[in-house]
Amino acid sequence: MRARAIHAAAVVLPLLVGAVGCQAAGGSDPEQTRPGASSTPKPVSAEPIDRQLFAATTATAAGGSSRFTSTIMYGSAKSTAVDRVTGVQDYAKTTARVRRVLDIPRSFPEDAAAFLGRRPGAPSEPEIYAVSGNDISYRTRAGSWLRYSASSSKDFADLVEDLLEHTGDAAPWGRTLAEVVKRSEATRQPVTTGDGDRRYQLTVSPATAASGLPATLDDAIHSETAGQVPLTVVLDEHGRLVRVEADYTSLLKGLQKDGVLKGVTSLRAEYTLTGHGATPVPPLPEGEKNEDAETALVEVGAMEPGGCASTDTGLDRMVLVRSAPCDAAADLLVFGQVDIDETVDGDPDGVADRLAERGCDRKFDAAPASWTSRSRPSGTYYRVGSETLSVGSETTLTGRYTCYIRTSTR
Repeated sequence: MRARAIHAAAVVLPLLVGAVGCQAAGGSDPEQTRPGASSTPKPVSAEPIDRQLFAATTATAAGGSSRFTSTIMYGSAKSTAVDRVTGVQDYAKTTARVRRVLDIPRSFPEDAAAFLGRRPGAPSEPEIYAVSGNDISYRTRAGSWLRYSASSSKDFADLVEDLLEHTGDAAPWGRTLAEVVKRSEATRQPVTTGDGDRRYQLTVSPATAASGLPATLDDAIHSETAGQVPLTVVLDEHGRLVRVEADYTSLLKGLQKDGVLKGVTSLRAEYTLTGHGATPVPPLPEGEKNEDAETALVEVGAMEPGGCASTDTGLDRMVLVRSAPCDAAADLLVFGQVDIDETVDGDPDGVADRLAERGCDRKFDAAPASWTSRSRPSGTYYRVGSETLSVGSETTLTGRYTCYIRTSTR
């Protein structure tokens, strides 16, 4: 019986590392544009309309800290996948502690789930992260911490840049709608509500809106063909962010043309802030092991057939794993590597993937039954890899794909 192959492409994205370095203004008006800038801070509402949202970002950071919830909702015909991050962040110290849960129902489209780095119906185990400056640490299920640092080697930083992009510019935890607000310009005065909040309605370009989405989606968006994104921003009476909403549904047509998020019919995001100035960020617990991810992990493409590994890395893309004995600690077994070096006549789109599929099919059929019998779901294998296209006197595809099975239902 032919094995059922699932492709999980490794995506390489540009690195964005930044952090807000605003000093908390103890006891001062939180609308102060920057500490020490003026003894009589200028309210956000007094700024020109096209500068008010940028000023609100500064006022929010000047509050010192906050509690936040960032939610992305991927709607389909039968169910909605929800990616929710909750946490606390300190703007002055550029620290954060967050908890992420990605819940993908069993009825959610399989291709879209694979793009998000999960399988439909897989257990939604919480993921815990800590930000300190430009470093992000992930707490493994064993209770140790893996530290991903922007100061690591360039080759390693390139592999983990999806995660490192969560060291934000507008807030310590990035890739949220806070980043979009900082880059946006309102054109109409807000509506003031009865409790003093101010509500802005505007649209932003796809390029601006993409900064609030995961890096893999940002990379896939074609700004020149995507539609504008409606944005709602709510500030409190002090000019600080309290709620942001965005409807990204207009971007789906362009994404799905490239095979991204197939079957998804709506895409929305929300960001809420509470506890301004009164939310401490806890330090990493003493006594828990802290490892440098660059030395602890290996590239999945470098693993030998028969080798096992743990995917408990905090990364969504199957690029790096931790080598492990083929026992309960492992959830992956590599059964082959497929190298591609092909001269292509005509359209090269999809050629490498088809070659990788055929190669992995052959290797799965030839692999020892003691390996393939461990696959979960039964009879299923996965492949991950990338290719390089060289165009000259002839078109050449080169690359490597790893063929592997999941040995657990995680």
